Amino acid sequence: MSPLSSALAPTLLFQDIDKAARLPHAERVQLTYKRLIAIGKAHRLTADDIMHTTPAYWALQLDPILTMDGAAATLMTIHLNLCTGTLARRAVGRPDLQFVLRKLLNFEIIGQFCLTEQAHGLDARNLETTATLLADGTIDLHTPHDGAAKHMPPTSPCGIPTMAVVFARFIVNGEDRGVKEFSVMLHDGRTMTQGITSRLLTARGGSVPVDHCLTYFNHVSLPTSALLSSPDKGDDRAQFFESIFRVIVGALSIAGMALTALKVGVCVAGRYSQRRRVTDAFTGRQTPIIAFPTQQYPVLAALAQAVVFESLTRKAIALFTDKGQGLGARHCIAAVAKVTLVKHCLASLTSLGDRCGAQGIFEVNQFSVLYADIRGASIAEGDLLGISVRFAVELLIQRVALPESTNPDSLLARRVTSMFHEIRDVLSARFKHHRDPGFQAYVLPLCQPLIEAIGYSMAYDAAIEDGVDAAIVDMFVASVVREDRAWFSEVGGISRAQQMELERKAMQALLPHLDDLISGLGVEAYCTAPIISDEKWKKYVRGLPTFTSKIELPETPSLLQVQPARAML
Repeated sequence: MSPLSSALAPTLLFQDIDKAARLPHAERVQLTYKRLIAIGKAHRLTADDIMHTTPAYWALQLDPILTMDGAAATLMTIHLNLCTGTLARRAVGRPDLQFVLRKLLNFEIIGQFCLTEQAHGLDARNLETTATLLADGTIDLHTPHDGAAKHMPPTSPCGIPTMAVVFARFIVNGEDRGVKEFSVMLHDGRTMTQGITSRLLTARGGSVPVDHCLTYFNHVSLPTSALLSSPDKGDDRAQFFESIFRVIVGALSIAGMALTALKVGVCVAGRYSQRRRVTDAFTGRQTPIIAFPTQQYPVLAALAQAVVFESLTRKAIALFTDKGQGLGARHCIAAVAKVTLVKHCLASLTSLGDRCGAQGIFEVNQFSVLYADIRGASIAEGDLLGISVRFAVELLIQRVALPESTNPDSLLARRVTSMFHEIRDVLSARFKHHRDPGFQAYVLPLCQPLIEAIGYSMAYDAAIEDGVDAAIVDMFVASVVREDRAWFSEVGGISRAQQMELERKAMQALLPHLDDLISGLGVEAYCTAPIISDEKWKKYVRGLPTFTSKIELPETPSLLQVQPARAML
């Protein structure tokens, strides 16, 4: 089934990507908001879709059109998942919130999510923004110092009224009742609300621009109804993780975005590798560069990963939406999917871009901007290393548990079992407790590889369950073996020569089907890179700013025919 937004891709709003990149910053940001609203209205999610993460919700998160504007994808995740999703959970029996919720769903108001602070980052449980209940029943929202400024959400005026879910410590009669959520109107589209200051940060660089900000609250007066959760004090840890549930959903959403970005990267590099030819020095014949094994491996490995990781994504979504799973296990599943997919997406976009030579570094050919967009997303909702450490430790001490492998004798499942035994042996032999200071030096560096290994095993199981072609699965396994040649040699019993033979055989089996496999990814309509076809390349060149003499040049001039170009100052 094609994405609901497939009709949008050919429209002027999403075409001329190169021209969009040349727009002044303010105009490019406005274009992003137009795309955000167009995509959102194409999917028409309901509050129920968002709150219960229905198939319609995941269809949006996996829509390839989000790869055409990473800033729109970022804003969509914040607006629908984080802000609207949080409000939807609190709107039951609250007509005031239901009114705001309708405006968010209709994109009449843009939603933001102000959780992390500049001096705290991932240590969000220790945030310092305060919301003090006053004697008259109003709430005083305040940023006590610069380090407590909310970091990154784009809160500056964007032409559309914007509100935010703001997290702050609720203070009642001097008692800290823990971190709570508050509904705050930031601006009317042009003018900031009294007492709220937004400082526009400099650009991230390389990605489609998002107006990230630092946001400060100077004794902002809120009505009592701004409090979204219970005013009572509860268990700090449980209360905090319950209130940021949408962040957990966001981790899995980012995994889905990484999957679609990986597919687009494979499609662009694969088509370019079929089109680009070199001349053999001995025979004089032209050969497509995909004929070379050094070109085949990155394309075929990334392609196999995209297919197998699609099975992993479907499996992770099914497990995540299973209410029978505890919150800790659901969060762990989301973390495994995010770490595994984002890590491989970033690595593959780099290697695929490298194999496209000079063309791979230009924004118009998508690799660099997709990389920058996904790199930014990798930090959102918990950076890869941080969530790896947290959940690897929780798995090691058996605070959470994941479903057992359905193929326990597979090479990838055996590696997971081996890694658990290795780390637990170190833990039991050297340390009394996982909080022992020495634990960090020995075990923390092994946490992300462990989470990735779990992700590979889950992906293998999901692909087998889905009946993915054996040749694709073999190519996927070969790519994982390359990740840790030492273990597969020392423990797995596969020598380096045998490992390379696995790769060679897998590539030989897949290469004849490359054309169909790329088409099967279903993302060509979203590949705007001009290098994927002669027709797109010619159209791109004709649209470039041109400086020449008054003499008309042939379409393909020789060096001797070119007149001196006018100098550009």
